[in-house]
Amino acid sequence: ERQGATAFSSVMAKDNEKPRSGPSFFTMAMVPAAAYFVYLFVTGNPTQRVGKLYSMMAKGMAGGEDVSAFDKIFTTVKGNDQHNAYDGDVANKFYNLASEFYEYGWGDSFHFGYRKKGEPHSLSIANSQNFVARKLQVGDMDSVLDMGCGIGGPLRGVVRATGANVTGITINAYQVQRAKEITSRLAPYMQERCHYIVQDYLNVQGLEDASYDAAFYMESSLHCEDRTKTFKEAYRLLKPGGRLVAMEYNLLPGWNSSDPLHADLMAKHLHGNGAAKTPTIEEDLEMIRASGFEVREHFDLMAMGPDIYGEEAFPWWGDLQFNLEFSLLPAHPWVRGPLPTILKGLSALGIIPDDVPKAAALMNEGGDGLSGLGKVGAITPQYYVLGVKPLK
Repeated sequence: ERQGATAFSSVMAKDNEKPRSGPSFFTMAMVPAAAYFVYLFVTGNPTQRVGKLYSMMAKGMAGGEDVSAFDKIFTTVKGNDQHNAYDGDVANKFYNLASEFYEYGWGDSFHFGYRKKGEPHSLSIANSQNFVARKLQVGDMDSVLDMGCGIGGPLRGVVRATGANVTGITINAYQVQRAKEITSRLAPYMQERCHYIVQDYLNVQGLEDASYDAAFYMESSLHCEDRTKTFKEAYRLLKPGGRLVAMEYNLLPGWNSSDPLHADLMAKHLHGNGAAKTPTIEEDLEMIRASGFEVREHFDLMAMGPDIYGEEAFPWWGDLQFNLEFSLLPAHPWVRGPLPTILKGLSALGIIPDDVPKAAALMNEGGDGLSGLGKVGAITPQYYVLGVKPLK
C-alpha cells in the first residue's frame, strides 16, 4: 500500500509541474468588449437613466397605467387618422407609459436634433435647444412658457442658455414630479428659474393673461389634432409683441397617403407616440395664423444637418434605425428590439408587472414607425415656426 501511495504522489507531483493554461483568448477579449458595451449603454447621453428600466420592472408603469386600455384608443387608426379620445387624456395616459422608458433610453429631453456623424447624441439635443433659445430672444429673468415641457430637459436647456424664468406646462403629474426632482439637485440659479405645473395646454387655468415674453413648443403639439386650441392659449398668455417658437411635427412632400408602407408606418407612429393626426406644413401654419400670430419665419430645422455637414450629417431618425455608431445604445434596434421579449419572459415568471413588456413593445412601435417615416422623407419632428403676437 505504501508503494502505491508513493507512486500516486509521484504522478500528482509531475502533473502539478505541467504549466497550467491561462484564460482563453476569447475570454480575455470578452472582458473589455463587455466593459465597452456597458460604457456605451450608460454614456450615450449624460441624462440617460438606465435605472429607470429597473424602476419600472419593480413598480410598473406610472399611475398604474394600463397598456391594453391605451391600445383601444387607436384601434381605428390605419394611416394618418385621428384616434377616438380627448387629446389631453391620450397625452396623459401615454406619458404615464413612456416617460420612464424615454429617460432610460433617450435622456431627459424627449426630442430630436441634428449632428455630424461621429458626434454624440447629446449634441443633437443641444443643437435644437440652443436654436430655440436663440429664436426666443429672451434674457435674464424674462418670463417664458414651455408648452408641453415633459420632464423639463428643453426648459432647463433654455434657462442655461438665456437665464430666462421659464414655467413648464404638462398634463402629466408624474412628469412634473420628475422634473422637480431633477431640478432640486441643481444650483440655486437654476432652481430660481425652472418651474413646472400640471396644466392642460388646451385649456390653461390660473396664469395671468398677457404676462409672458415668449413661449415655445419642443415637438409637443403633436398630441392635439386642432393645434389652434393650444396656440390660442399661448397667444392669450403672451404679451403684445411676444414671440412663439414652435418646433412642429409636420408631413413633408415625401408623404404618400396611398402608399401602404407609409400608412403602416404612420399608424405605428401615431399609436406608439400617443400622437394625433399629423398636419401638412401649410395646415400647421394656418393653425398658427388662425390663433392670431403673425408668422415671421419658418423652415425645417432637421434639414440644417445636411445643409451644414453635407454627406457627413447624421439623420435625425438615425439613432432609432440600424447604425454602426452605437452612440445611443438603449435606442438601437439591436438592444431595444429584443427587450420586450426578455421582459415578457420575466413577466411570465411573475417577476415584473405584465404592463412593462407591453409598454416596451409600444415604445418600439413608435420608434420604428417614426424613424421609418423619417427615412422615407415623409415627416419631420421639428418644422420651425416663429410667430409674433401683434402689438395691437
